[in-house]
Amino acid sequence: MRNKNQLLAAICIVIGVIKGYSQIPTLNPFFFGQKPQKTNVTLTNLTSIGQYYADLQWNAGNIHLKNGDSLIAYYMRYDLVRNHLEVIIDTKIMAINGSFIDRFEWFSIERLRPEKFMNKNQYSLESLTDIAGFPELLVDGDVKLFKCKIVFAPRQATSPTLVNDTDSEIQVLEEYYYEKEGEIFEVTGNKRKNLDFLERSSLNKHLKENDLRFNAENDLIKIIQYVNDK
Repeated sequence: MRNKNQLLAAICIVIGVIKGYSQIPTLNPFFFGQKPQKTNVTLTNLTSIGQYYADLQWNAGNIHLKNGDSLIAYYMRYDLVRNHLEVIIDTKIMAINGSFIDRFEWFSIERLRPEKFMNKNQYSLESLTDIAGFPELLVDGDVKLFKCKIVFAPRQATSPTLVNDTDSEIQVLEEYYYEKEGEIFEVTGNKRKNLDFLERSSLNKHLKENDLRFNAENDLIKIIQYVNDK
């Protein structure tokens, strides 16, 4: 496998080179020697590089499309405001709109872990209209844990407005949600409310013994993993 820096150094920073349906190799030819199959992907023009991403770094991973095909081992970044993936294809940066994507995952070089991003309509999260794009699935199982991004422009202190790609002052907040048997519950600072929703009699004792809290992401992951193992 060739070095990531070699690939990034070869990118032509020319935006908006393709629009409409294009034949894209399902396996990134930069990494795979064999002649890959191709799939039709709708690529949109980019007028500029975005500012607000799920991760500023380019991470290699897979994109699973709603047409049933997958793009394997492509470098990508997810633009929260525009709801599209910036993808390096044939040394050019192109964009795939989120409406054509079922889910995607990458390996975070910074955090040294795989990260999965899911279509919120598959997990009863569609009612959370303030969520930007694809929630991150932190823990899978009978109880799922999601990290969601809330993007808004605070024009007035009493009436924040949702943003578009022309807003210059944007804030991105993170919220966490459980999903259990189709029911969604926001992670709260109220310990009792969390325990009541999770319905595990031994959980409170486990929290005390391991000094786990509901207001820290790493602790939350450990808590839900414990719940799913019981």
